[in-house]
Amino acid sequence: MSTRLIYLTGLVLVGLLLSISVYLQLYDGFIPCPLCTLQRLCFVTLGIWFLFGLFLHRNQLGRAIINSLSVLTSALGCALAGRQIWLQHFPNANANECGVSLQYMMKVLSFNELIQKIFTGSAECTQLGWEFLSLSMAEWSVVWFIFFLALTIYLLRKS
Repeated sequence: MSTRLIYLTGLVLVGLLLSISVYLQLYDGFIPCPLCTLQRLCFVTLGIWFLFGLFLHRNQLGRAIINSLSVLTSALGCALAGRQIWLQHFPNANANECGVSLQYMMKVLSFNELIQKIFTGSAECTQLGWEFLSLSMAEWSVVWFIFFLALTIYLLRKS
């Protein structure tokens, strides 16, 4: 399989995953929590790296940079999804109040307070919500982030 085809496949998969999440939000009323929003941003960032990879697949340095950034983005996505899974299975006693949106928190809180608030989790982050094949959306996210992590490590070793 060519490197360009792998980048295209990654871009299509990311687009499909984002389309599904937007569909669930708009038509099923599944409102994303702050951790879900950050996971979406990681998927968008991965899509951007894959798009750059489509155009820079012949440049060895460009491929190395893109693949390294993709590995970091996938690892961050795994960490965010893993934290949400932890909150879903072991809810924090302090996370029983409903939180506000990520956009509002970014306007009001300092960066340190924002990070602390996000990783503490809110009531929205502890809810399982949508499930498919007995896995929650956060569990599916970690599966896909692990897949993209393996894919980008393969691409990094290939280059």
